[in-house]
Order: sequence, then structure tokens, then C-alpha cells
Amino acid sequence: MRKKSIIYFFVIVLVIGFASVTANLIINNTLNIGFNNAFLDNVIFINTKTDGKASISLDGKTISYEAKELTSINEEANLTFWIKNENTQYDVEATISCSIDNASENIKELVSISVEPKNFTLVSNEVKSGEVKIEMTSVVTESIDGNFTCELIATPVEREETGVITDTCVNALNGADPVINGELIPIELDNNGVVTYSDKGESWYNYCEQKWANAVILIDSPSKSYNVGYTIQESDIESYFVWIPRYKYKLFHANPADGVTDKLSESIAQEIEIEFEGKETPVSAGTQDGEWLTHPAFTNFDVNGIWVGKFETGYKGATSIASSEVNSSDPTKIQVKSSVYSWRNNSVGNFFKAMYNYNRELDSHMMKNTEWGAVAYLSHSKYGINEEVRINNNSNYLTGYAANTKDASGSITEPQSYNTETGYLASTTGNISGIYDMSGGAYEYVAGYIDGNVKNSGLTLDEIRNTYSKYIDVYASNSAVTTYSNRILGDATGEIGPFYYASSYHNNWYKDYSSFVESSYPWFHRGGRNSNDSYAGQFNFNRYTGGSGSGNSARLVLLG
Repeated sequence: MRKKSIIYFFVIVLVIGFASVTANLIINNTLNIGFNNAFLDNVIFINTKTDGKASISLDGKTISYEAKELTSINEEANLTFWIKNENTQYDVEATISCSIDNASENIKELVSISVEPKNFTLVSNEVKSGEVKIEMTSVVTESIDGNFTCELIATPVEREETGVITDTCVNALNGADPVINGELIPIELDNNGVVTYSDKGESWYNYCEQKWANAVILIDSPSKSYNVGYTIQESDIESYFVWIPRYKYKLFHANPADGVTDKLSESIAQEIEIEFEGKETPVSAGTQDGEWLTHPAFTNFDVNGIWVGKFETGYKGATSIASSEVNSSDPTKIQVKSSVYSWRNNSVGNFFKAMYNYNRELDSHMMKNTEWGAVAYLSHSKYGINEEVRINNNSNYLTGYAANTKDASGSITEPQSYNTETGYLASTTGNISGIYDMSGGAYEYVAGYIDGNVKNSGLTLDEIRNTYSKYIDVYASNSAVTTYSNRILGDATGEIGPFYYASSYHNNWYKDYSSFVESSYPWFHRGGRNSNDSYAGQFNFNRYTGGSGSGNSARLVLLG
């Protein structure tokens, strides 16, 4: 091993501003990797995680960072960054040190800054993380500006053997990491369903290994005394949620034709190309096949992701099929758990208002059609099961079950529960961390309808257009059963074509029912029901009046 004699600098600059009197601390930070030799051009930032806002420049050399506001002594602002050495010929030895600029001497007693690790080696094709931490150590009484400079001094080390760059999948969501707010508690799920309060460490999630982040809301959560590492009792859990990170996807059938063609001899299902990105990343706005589109489920609300109910919404207290069929808008009856009776026979309007009022702090709402599409597409990527999920054919409409066999016919009373090897196959990940009931169970109403046609939903046009407009997808008024061109990109309807007719309309991916909304049935419902056999699936879409129906349920979503 031979060291080069020249040292190169990576510069981290933090600009800090203090709000006067209120003891609030506002921090802005820029991290730069500076190079003056080509062999270090491939040492780049690849990801960040922060309690504020951060984005990486297109060349990977700069992170722009805006910290959260600090309001009390000892409160901290944190930025974690991941750096990768993509060189095949050189390793890197690095040292990081931080100092306050001379012009900022008057803030030394007000804040402290630290970075870990201070020394590390980054071998060829390796990724390492570091953390910059800024702590408010004293009361702020006046407005003060200051600068920190952190220098990452890197020494290249020539390798005796050329490194091999492999197509490794780094657990990096590029700023779209899970957001825990309000009553949400991060959890880890054992394969048998045991729930542990997570410390949000490295094992919490890994989308590259199809391990999606999970969280729960407890029953009367303020009164509970669970801490990190505790096992949470199932009886104390009200609802489970799964994080869908913000992403862009490569368009693959962006402009479907209306009408139907012949049934193809083989499935044309394909892996959907997805790249995660934070909301600070410029939006991709593709319209043609091969172009990239930031999924509208995220741009509609400008969020880094959404928390999706892990199961169909259940009716709290129901002990039978009949007692779960309730036409009501009562949000206190919502529960999202396995092995509970799915809440059915309710109108779109009642489902919508119950879910909207479930938790306004977390912007709860009934799943939109595009949000269903966001989950379906992620499930059919390298980050998910990448095939059709197995049907829940439980004849009692109990949530979180899976058919005993792939080609099961009809509904039965004793399929396999979600925390079994067979049960995992009904998950969007093929393991316990994913989302269930997207095939079978009950049809799930989604918030997506024909413009101006509320039908039997119980919602008024005034409510939809003036109060709830951002929570409902709107489709063209001329929509009919095969107007697949009226799709919204990302909603997993028209893009799953071409379609064929055989007693009903189907797609050529997995034969799922594929009927677009029409004037008599202007509201979408998704996934199929327990008796739909092979015609159910995460790419199943159909239509109904918006009124109550014994086969219809719905799903809850929170914003991240």
C-alpha cells in the first residue's frame, strides 16, 4: 500500500442564525466535498437523514441543509450523511475536525458542534456514515449570526489490487426516510408478529432487503408507558401503518389506448423501475415511456412519504360479519389490525369523513386511487415482492389472511394468518413488514371519482371541490368502462394494459378485473374481494356507485 503525499480537503460550512428573545435556534448548513484531482471525483455523498431539511446536489458533492428550529437548552439538531468511495484504484483515509470562524467567537458559549466519526477509512466501493450534531447550550437573548467550518481531510491510498464495483443496494432512501410524528411509534415486527418499540436504528427498515418501516398508534396512547425496547402488547395497539417512501418511477405504458385487444398468451407483468428521492429533489415530470415521473401520491401533498394502513380498516368492537356492516362516519370505530372484521357496507362519504377525522394532526384520510397505485407499483419493484400478492380469501372478511395455495378457488373460513410463511405471500414485500389485503378481503373504495358525478356517495360537489379537493382524485367526465386513456399516471389503472374482454374486462398482467369508472358507477374500488380467485390482486380496479355495499371496505392513510 502506498500513500500519496498530497492532502485534499472536504469542507463542511454551517451558517447559524439565532432568533432573538424567544430562545429559538435556526441553523442552515452546507456541506461540500471539494476536489482538485480526478481520482477523488468518485467520492460522493449518496444520502442524508435529518430532523430538518437536506438535499444532495446532482454531482453528489454538496449537501444543502436547513436544521429544525431549536427551542430549549440541550436540544439538538442532527444531520447524518452517507459518503461512498466509488474509485476502484484508491481507498481513502479521512479526518474530520470542526471549528467556529473567528467572526463568530461570541457564539461559542451558546452552541456546541461535534462530528462523529472523526477518523475513518473508506475503502474502494465502501459506504460510511457520519453525523454532525449541533446543540443549544445556553439561552439566546439576541439575534446572532455565526459560521462553523468542518474540514474533512482525505488522503488517498493506492490499492495493491483494483477494487470491484458491484451493484450493491445501499439502504438509502435519498431523503425519503420515515417520518415519526404525533402518536406514531416506530416498531419492529418479529416474523411471528411480536411487536417491539424500535430505537429507529439500522435494523428498523431496509427497503433494499424488502423490509419496510412499520409504526403503530396505541389505544389511548398518552396513558401508555412503553419505552424503546419494550414489547408492545397487541391489546394496546389500535392501528398499524407502513411507510411508503417518496419515489420516481420510469414510465412504461404511459399512453394506453381505449378499448380492448386480444388476450395475450403470456403475462406482460414487468419490474417497475423506482428510485427514491426526498421532496427537496427537483420533481421529475415525464409523460412518455422511458421518462421518469415523481409519483403524484407524493407531489400532491409535497411530502417525503405516506403512512398506509397495514390492513383493511376494521370496525372496532365487531364480533361478527353482521356487526361490522355499519353505515357510519364515526372515526372512533376505526382500527387497522390483523384478524379483525373489515368495516363494510358503508358509503364512500361515511368512510371518507371517518378517516378524515381519525387524526387531523397526522392529516389522516381515505386512501386515494393514486396512493393505491403508489403502493402497488412499489410492491412490483425490486423493493417489494415483485409479483402478484396472494389473495385474502377469508370468507368472514377477517383482515390479514392469505389463501393456502396460489391458485385457490373461492373463499374459505380458515386460510393462513399474516404472521405465517404462507401469510407473508399476501404481503407487498413477501414478508411480514409489508402491506396486506391488497388482493381479496373486501373491495376497497378509494377516493377517486368521475368529475361532477357524486352518485350515492353521500358527499356533495361543494364538499369535494371546496373542502376536500386535495384528498380526492378526479377523472374526466366522459369516462366509460374502457376509457383507459383517462388514467392518472401512477394510479395503476391504464398503465397496466393492454386489456382484453372475457365475460368481463381484464388486464394482461395477472388477469385482474380491470373496469374503469363510468357514469352509473363513478367511484373506484380496488383489489377485488375474497371470492374473486385469480381475478383479485393489487392491480385489480373496478367501479361502484359510491353507496354502501356488503363487499366494500376502505383503507386509511396518514401523511409523513
